[in-house]
Amino acid sequence: MPNNPLGQDTKTPAKYNPGILYPIPRWAVRSLLDIDKKVLMYGFDHWHAFELSWLNDKGRPQVAMGEFFFDAKSENIVESKSLKLYLNSLNQMQFSGTKTLADLVSKDLGELTHSEVKVLIRNLDDTALTTLQPPPGQSLDEVDEEISVYLPDPDLLVLEDALVEQEQLYSNLFKANCPITDQPDWATFQITYSGKKIAQDGLLAYLCSYRSHQGYHEECVERIFRDIMLHCQPDELLVGLNFLRRGGLDINCYRSSSPINSEQFACRLARQ
Repeated sequence: MPNNPLGQDTKTPAKYNPGILYPIPRWAVRSLLDIDKKVLMYGFDHWHAFELSWLNDKGRPQVAMGEFFFDAKSENIVESKSLKLYLNSLNQMQFSGTKTLADLVSKDLGELTHSEVKVLIRNLDDTALTTLQPPPGQSLDEVDEEISVYLPDPDLLVLEDALVEQEQLYSNLFKANCPITDQPDWATFQITYSGKKIAQDGLLAYLCSYRSHQGYHEECVERIFRDIMLHCQPDELLVGLNFLRRGGLDINCYRSSSPINSEQFACRLARQ
């Protein structure tokens, strides 16, 4: 495998090159978080690729948006810059139809991640792409909480005496940083849970404590999931981070205490 292209000067490939894809093992971060031993976790990662283009069988350029679904149990994740370079390597390839393209991308990503990868190629007139939705539930962003901690601190999470059958909350204030380039990664946070009520001011302070944290998208959502499970012990928990687009890609990570599927979530949020 090549070296990680992130943070390096790399040329756009002139021809199809699946070898440019770079894997990042999930176990490395999970072993540090000790997730497998402490919490049961399900989920998936949903990527949108906004810069997808190829040639049809007559050589005429085609454009579309790609959606890629990775199981959270896959052995590897794909490094985002390497995926962008790989997609660029398809620009001058001819395909007889979108199914042929989707099958090739699914095969290449599946071989890299050692799992099945679902690939959708969406026409830009698809109504699923034209509908932007707000996150479900109540916003935390107007909670009048003093913030002073900017590295992850689960002790900020506190419980109230009340019980909730189901509560849905969200925040647009999440920010972390790429562990390689230190570039900011912005996201909308979503949570659905039941059990003892989580204090909203403490939850907001906890989310804001990631502001100086360096971590991949998947690591951030799994750290949040672990911390809430261990410190708040909800009966049921689902958390999501919907990251803003960077390099023509956005990444949406969902983790849950029970099995989930992509049909449970909006295609795109308003910030995407």
